[in-house]
Amino acid sequence: MNNDPSKQRVLIVVFDALRPEFVTPELMPNLHAFAANGVRYVNSRSTFPSETRVNQSAVITGCYPARHGIVANNFLMDRGGGGKVIRTGDDMAFEAALGAMTERLFDVPTLGERLAANGKSYATVSAGTSGGGRLINHSAETSGSFRLALRRPEAAVPAGVMTKIQERLGPLPEHALPALDWNSYAVDCYLGYVEPEIAPDVMLLWLCDPDETFHFRGIGSKESLQAMRHVDSEFGRILSGQEEQIANGKLQIIALSDHGQISVRDKPLDLAARFSDAGFVTAAETAPAAGWDIVVGNAGGIWLGDPSPGLIQDVVEWLQAQTWCGALFTRDGVGGTLTHRHVGIAHRRAPDIAIVLRYDHENNDWGCKGVSAHDSIYPKGCGCHGGLSPYEMHNFLAVSGSEFKQARQIAAAAGNVDIMPTVLALLGIGITGDIDGRILDEALRDGPGPDLVRQSEETFASTNDRGPVTRLSVTTVGSTPYINQAWLE
Repeated sequence: MNNDPSKQRVLIVVFDALRPEFVTPELMPNLHAFAANGVRYVNSRSTFPSETRVNQSAVITGCYPARHGIVANNFLMDRGGGGKVIRTGDDMAFEAALGAMTERLFDVPTLGERLAANGKSYATVSAGTSGGGRLINHSAETSGSFRLALRRPEAAVPAGVMTKIQERLGPLPEHALPALDWNSYAVDCYLGYVEPEIAPDVMLLWLCDPDETFHFRGIGSKESLQAMRHVDSEFGRILSGQEEQIANGKLQIIALSDHGQISVRDKPLDLAARFSDAGFVTAAETAPAAGWDIVVGNAGGIWLGDPSPGLIQDVVEWLQAQTWCGALFTRDGVGGTLTHRHVGIAHRRAPDIAIVLRYDHENNDWGCKGVSAHDSIYPKGCGCHGGLSPYEMHNFLAVSGSEFKQARQIAAAAGNVDIMPTVLALLGIGITGDIDGRILDEALRDGPGPDLVRQSEETFASTNDRGPVTRLSVTTVGSTPYINQAWLE
């Protein structure tokens, strides 16, 4: 075993949108065995909004949106400066937005920046969106780290590296659903190029399934089961390829999903039209000149052209009367709503009104629980995420290696915000500055027993006197809160 933190390395593997219930011996035997032999957190939580780039930001900063500043997948950057909605999934648009920004993208140091400051190397490979591939390692150009997003290989860092990769591994396959060859190529890039050429101190590998197949084929569909079996087999290939590093105690592995998913009901609501029919002058994000930006899938934000308290009150009261409206949050609790602080989004970029569309616990066509109203691009019955249902907020998390306990299930709350501080602790790097997450001490080999973790549960309730009451369940460990779910009564 290797007890010297200076010689430790960490591999983080993310299975985008994987719901924990699918990690079974039958469907995902490699991941299930990995979790059973290591430490599995059975109450791990995503962050709100339960969207990918928000949670990518949580993973690499140890913070919630109120600190790191990525308050949604798509958000209004600068209202006063004639800003527009930034689409963080589109790398070309994202790159242009970063070039025009006069402030930091993140208000806090990222994992890549912290590693570089301590003389450690970092590498990322993403099979997901091109913008997400940039977000998880946005400082690669200045820190000298390796970054590759398969959806925009020409923007890989260092420049021209994709040519070397293709010479060794062959051409990039076409993307399909499920993304079998695509995810395999991402693993090839890690095992066949990043490991032998760089052997980074920290490697973050982001696999795009089952998220994309859930979105367009359905949660529990035949295609999604195929996708999960495949990424599990690829995880098995990683464990086999890194067997010596693992056995020698040199490689610690963290496997997780960023969030879950919920199925969508019927047709999109067309919220912009509904607001307009109600007498509000609005526009969807495709036409922000009209004054409003409505960025909602099954959850999201509404930025008002004139965010006066009176207008916010009028909009909130109207929303509270709509049968499709779920939990609402405003900066100051307008209309008796819960506040941005309750859900960790109290940042200058936050929407005037954060909204979650109503969900229930019905089964979808494949027997998977959770169905929500939506205003998304996804087909009826397929998957979406962003909201506060348990199906979206409950994510998968397991850790294994010589520095962790073995064969433990831990009931204590944990989440994506705990990944960065735990990685730094494994490497012997102290944490400077404010973070929200905590080191997962109870999972460490020499750490305290899980039964010594003290946590508290609290349910917050809105005070609105019209429409249903929002209830929000939060578990707190130390100073770190974890959102369990929200619902209406």
